[in-house]
Amino acid sequence: MSAENETREWWSKYWNKLLGSIIVLPIIMHFWPQAVPFKFFELWKVKGAMIDWLIGSWPLLLWGTALATLAALSMGPRRRRDPEVHEFLIGGTLHSLFAGVTEEIAFRWLFFMSNIVSVQIANYCFFGFLGFGITEWFHMHLVGPIANWATFKALEPYIFHSSSWAVGASIIATNTFFRDGHKYQGFFGWVNSWFGGMFLFWIMFKFGLPIAILVHFLYDFLFDIIPATHMAMRRK
Repeated sequence: MSAENETREWWSKYWNKLLGSIIVLPIIMHFWPQAVPFKFFELWKVKGAMIDWLIGSWPLLLWGTALATLAALSMGPRRRRDPEVHEFLIGGTLHSLFAGVTEEIAFRWLFFMSNIVSVQIANYCFFGFLGFGITEWFHMHLVGPIANWATFKALEPYIFHSSSWAVGASIIATNTFFRDGHKYQGFFGWVNSWFGGMFLFWIMFKFGLPIAILVHFLYDFLFDIIPATHMAMRRK
């Protein structure tokens, strides 16, 4: 399958999952409240103070600063058709804001909540009705431990959530889909997005979804402000 077809297929899955989450998830949570160990808007609650958000988010923002600086330094010479600095900055800022809001609402909230239900259904279908679900076993003994090790156990309370294994399985499933949406960035972007997505899950659990939106926006904004500053200095 070509990269273009893969991207088209991913977006098709994205819109189907988004529509399904918006319509089906509230219904399931109303009639089967025990399926999801969170209230519908619980993750939107903001926790901590601004200093806590800054301290918590600095690794991702520092990493973004380093990548954005490398990207800016690797920019080629100015071409006649290049946008002006203010046009580049305004367009990039709007794009970063849009991505931060929409991606966090989709992946860290709607897809995450709906996948908690999905992994339980999958587990029931794959012998869970006999008391030995393959999906649960894989999460608890293989996928979960690997993800926990790769994230330096920072997400351990959530990957192995006290209420249900399905919470951790949903984190990994949702973040895998998030990662696959960045295949167009190449192998490095594919791997980088997985770790970035897991870090944003940690931010969301620690400080709330609005702070994850803010951090996501700031991370993307670094790839606007740093190259724009470099462009302005170079043209001056």
